[in-house]
Amino acid sequence: MTGSGQRLPGGFSLLELVIVIILVVLLFTIAVNRLTPLRGDAEAVHVATVIGSLRSAIGMEAASLVIRGGTRELAKMEGINPMTLLQEVPEQYVGVRHTGEFDELPTGSWYFDETNGQLVYRVRFPQYLEGSPQAPVELRWQVQLQFEDLSESGAFDPEQDRARGLGLRSLHEHRWTVRQASEMQAAVTEG
Repeated sequence: MTGSGQRLPGGFSLLELVIVIILVVLLFTIAVNRLTPLRGDAEAVHVATVIGSLRSAIGMEAASLVIRGGTRELAKMEGINPMTLLQEVPEQYVGVRHTGEFDELPTGSWYFDETNGQLVYRVRFPQYLEGSPQAPVELRWQVQLQFEDLSESGAFDPEQDRARGLGLRSLHEHRWTVRQASEMQAAVTEG
């Protein structure tokens, strides 16, 4: 054949080949647009899972301390590195760091800021946080004593105040823009 209907040696015309290429590119573009937001969802789930594991480990350690020595022992745990309480630390945990050693750390990693006694996660995809803050974004938590301030001093006084437990307190205000499961299911079934 001649012109636009000219057949290639494999049996396809040039027009058929162009149409197939356009369809493949179109399907690839749709897939990328649908799957890209899942990175943020996966990161949010990862962070929530690690924090949940840490809170469980802190609760178990607090119970153990109370059984061995009473509630006064809980104050010794304030500001500790909670990763030391886990049987296995996350693969992305890079250890203890000091002020000035943070900038070279990769995003998606956890570290303990020993200067401030804070656990830190360097967000890999900050565009999936509410308000889309500029990178680098760090989420911070700290092990803190929870107590009833009977002395009204604002600080724990073991002679007057009543310790209630330990908690892993969030020190940041960032929230993930995680899509609801029904929205994810609709995205999968559409198209």
